[in-house]
Amino acid sequence: MFPAPLCSDSNVLFTLLVQMKARTITEIHTEAEKNLGLRPGATANMRRGMVSSGGPVSPGPVYPGGRPGAGGLMPGMPGTRRMPGMPGVDNDNWEVPRTRSMSRRDGPGPLHSPAVSKSASMNTRLLPQGSSGIMSGKTSALLQGSGSVSRPVTVSAERPAQSVAPLTVPVPVEKPQPSGPKLSEEVLQRKTKSLLEEYFNVRLLGEALQCVEELGSPSYHPEFVKEAISLSLEKSPPVVEPIATLLEYLLSKKVVAPKDLETGFLLYGAMLDDIGIDLPKAPNNFGEIVGKLILAGGVDFKLVREIIGKMEDDRFQKMVVDAAVRIVESSEQGKSLLASQAADIEACRNL
Repeated sequence: MFPAPLCSDSNVLFTLLVQMKARTITEIHTEAEKNLGLRPGATANMRRGMVSSGGPVSPGPVYPGGRPGAGGLMPGMPGTRRMPGMPGVDNDNWEVPRTRSMSRRDGPGPLHSPAVSKSASMNTRLLPQGSSGIMSGKTSALLQGSGSVSRPVTVSAERPAQSVAPLTVPVPVEKPQPSGPKLSEEVLQRKTKSLLEEYFNVRLLGEALQCVEELGSPSYHPEFVKEAISLSLEKSPPVVEPIATLLEYLLSKKVVAPKDLETGFLLYGAMLDDIGIDLPKAPNNFGEIVGKLILAGGVDFKLVREIIGKMEDDRFQKMVVDAAVRIVESSEQGKSLLASQAADIEACRNL
């Protein structure tokens, strides 16, 4: 850098720059030795020490001294080996002499030096592999003989289809839920009496149905039918209509089967001789319940014949048959039933 001139006139500055002569590095070092009082040649020894610290100048690797960052000389510095394609560095006169046609703006610098202008035509062998073809429009060394680059080489990521066996998902097998412990006969009787008493008070068929299902003992249903008839006829007054409606509802919901009704009626009919002594109206009321279930399709007059066959008192037998026929006759549907079952009715009357 030259000291800034005191005169602002650009013509004077240009004249001074032209008159000044560019000095070589040797001249600069000689002048420095005189100003610093050093012996002649001291700076040359310093220069040779710097070169030796960077590595040998003799032919060898392209970048003597190792890798960048580990010391040594950079390419293009004085004393380094000439590399293919690099601008010529023949001696220590590495400064570019100024000419009259060169202004300060166009002076040597990192962007306008001859070295940079020549480096644009640097041999492509110094470029990274694969970049030569892209920069110059030619193929790289790895693609020699393949012609000009027309499109990038693509590598197919598809793999040959492999037959994959379908996954077999095991079907979960439902384990049977362990049923709760069976209730004893005494507990079932107590629960049956409790739910029937509740039904007689509130007359809710849905709650009664739920209570029967919660008993969890289908084998107890015939006994439930017998207990239901017994409790309803012991009431004062007897609740014939509500108990017949409940049994018909349980039959329609398939909670109580027709076989359960038949067995329950037979169990109660076997006790009717003794019950009729204490409850004289029980045979008549029982016959009305049987008639209502005949209309519902749960039982028929064959069952009535079996029931009175278990009874000894002919008076009670006649009361059961007459009450059942009377209930069936009260309905238009029942009249057709009487006609279809006339033989069974006549057999009951003969008994």
